[in-house]
Parts: sequence; C-alpha cells; structure tokens
Amino acid sequence: MDFSIDQAVTREEALKLLFQYWPLEVKTELIPLQQALGRITAQKVYSRNSLPVCRCSQADGIAVRSADFSAGLPDTSGWLKGQEYVQADTGDDFDDAFDTVIQVEDIYYNQDGQLCFVQDFEFSQGSLIREKGGMIKEGELLVEAHVRLTPVHLAVLALGGIYQLEVVKKPKVVYIPTGNELISAGIKPERGQNVESNGLMVAAFLQEWGAEPICYPIIRDKPVELEQTLDLALAAADIVLINGGSSKGSEDFNAQLLQKRASFFRHGIKAVPGRPVAVAIIAGKPVINLPGPIIATFLAMDWCVFGLVHHYYSIAAPLRPKIKVKLEKPLQKNPEFEFYYRLLITKQDDGYTARPIGFDKSIPYSLLQAKALFIAPIGVAEYQAGEEVEAELL
Repeated sequence: MDFSIDQAVTREEALKLLFQYWPLEVKTELIPLQQALGRITAQKVYSRNSLPVCRCSQADGIAVRSADFSAGLPDTSGWLKGQEYVQADTGDDFDDAFDTVIQVEDIYYNQDGQLCFVQDFEFSQGSLIREKGGMIKEGELLVEAHVRLTPVHLAVLALGGIYQLEVVKKPKVVYIPTGNELISAGIKPERGQNVESNGLMVAAFLQEWGAEPICYPIIRDKPVELEQTLDLALAAADIVLINGGSSKGSEDFNAQLLQKRASFFRHGIKAVPGRPVAVAIIAGKPVINLPGPIIATFLAMDWCVFGLVHHYYSIAAPLRPKIKVKLEKPLQKNPEFEFYYRLLITKQDDGYTARPIGFDKSIPYSLLQAKALFIAPIGVAEYQAGEEVEAELL
C-alpha cells in the first residue's frame, strides 16, 4: 500500500486520534494484595485500620510517669521495674499509668542493677509517644485511583488492613506475525526465510507495561486467512497488533485490510524508521499494523502501543530521563519527518558527546549498544558537529 506524505500524521496526532475514536471499555477485578504488584488501582483505597490501636513507644527504652519528674530528676536508686518504670521498646504498648518514654541511649544500669540516667540527660514530658492512629487512621486515603502499585504501596495497604483490592483488568493484546518468509525462532533459516523474532520483544514489552500478550502463530500472506485471523483477534483482545505487510511490497496486504474494515484509519507516520505504521479502530478496538523490521517494530511499540496501554489504564506514560549531548558529527535528514537516531554516548570532562549508530551496523549492535535516542523533530534538516541536543536515555 503506497505511503503518502499528504495523508501521514505525526506520532502525537496518531495517538490523539486513536484515543478520540477508541470507545474505551475498561473492566476491573478483585485480587489478593499479594498479587497486586504492578497492577493499576481501579478506585481510591482507604484504610480500614487505625494504628497503633492505642498509644505506643516510638523508640527502644523505658516508660515512666512524668509526675515523678515534676521536681527534677528523681532518685532512682530504689526504683523497681514494673512499678516506677516499665520496658517500652519501639511499637510496644504499656500501662496507661506511664506517659513518657525515655530512649535506651539515655539510661544505664549500674553494677547493682539500679536504673541511672546518663550525664546531661534532660527530661521532656510526653516524649517519644506515638498517639493512637499516629501511624495510620481508619478512613485515611492510602492510594489514589489509577496508580501503578509498587512494593511500598503494598506495605502501606497491608498496614491499612487491605487484603484484597479492585484493580483494572490487564488489557489483552493479540500479536499477529505475518509473512511468507517467516519461520519460528529456534528453526535454522534457509534461503528466503527469516526468523520471527519480533514476537518475543513485543510480548516482553507488553508484560513490562502491564498488559497481557497473546501471541498468534505466523500467518501467511493470504488475504482471506489474514482477515479470518483478525476477526479471531478482535473477539479475544482489547488491542490488536499485526506485524508486517504495512509498506509497498506485492504481498503487503495488512494495511489494505485495516483500511477496508476500519471505522477510523490512518496509514503513515511522519517518523523514521517506521513510517509505514498504520493505525485503525475496528469493531471499537485499536488495531496497529507494525512494520516488519525489528527496529521499526521497536519504535512503533515505543511510542504507539506504549501510549495505548497507558491510555487504557488512565495513567500518564512515564518519560525517559534526558541529558544534553554534543554531536560528534553533522547530521542531515528530511525535514518533513522526525528521525530517530540511536546514539553511542561518551562521558567527557565537560559533559557528554554522542555518535549516531549508522545503518551499516548490525542489528545486535544497533539495538544493544545504543545508550540513548535523539528524536530530531520535523522542520529541521541538519545539525552541525558540536551542536548540543537533548537525548533520551535508554
């Protein structure tokens, strides 16, 4: 299917249009707290507990009566544990008759076992007491809705008495590899064959982002078979990804299929590599035609599918950290397109320098050695050696 610059949209425009035409239907489920790491909260979560249940000690030490200190430091030579003072370590409850905690660093016991205070100790009434509900209060907001739960969240939720909670169901994303030349990973390729490796990368990214990948077997370039597979995927998934068949080849049928079936369709993104990306809404669901080359698939996943998954969860897509780098050589590009440069980064005394990885490099080198991306924007045709640009750290 021919690519037309006049019909192409930017990455931002493509996502905005997909969000606009996607009648999002998000379902939720109740899960145990132990299974909630990385899941997205469906609603606000409030504490069921108040802790401590009554006041307790904030430090390891002893609890005393402040009345015994009204005239200054008392003579403790005759003090008995359990009468004039009690043990009160961190988190301990103790008899209500005692109202002040003295930390263990401020006391010692002499050779006769008598309680003594260290030199320069100053008594402070009511010190080191955590009041009832001082840690957490019943009804206190613990986690907002649409938050990805971290290990710290789990600890706070457990403290609040939450043992199960409502989360957004993971979006199911079907991945369909297509192409007569493809063979499964693990099979040695012969002439005219290529290994279907994108599926492993796509599934891993989806899992990392909190989606549930469903990888279909390789589908040959047969329009009827492709359409039947698309129908199965639409019935099973929230998002469908079709890999391959998006450009101008004689057997590139997928973009045509999307256009025929779509209520919304755009073919072509103003970004290189990966400009033949096609985006569509079919049967109320996003269907993305990812270009076949692995780097183009990576980039389409990186901005498009990444954005769709986070939109499904109603959470902001996180941004990569950025650094300023100086280019080691000049760059030239078509000003009508964004261009993704994969960069090698070198630390210098006065900052960082960057060298783009050329198209002559192997796939392993390009994918694994790159430490950052420089996304050169639309409207710019060239950069000079030594010019400073902003790079996104991989």
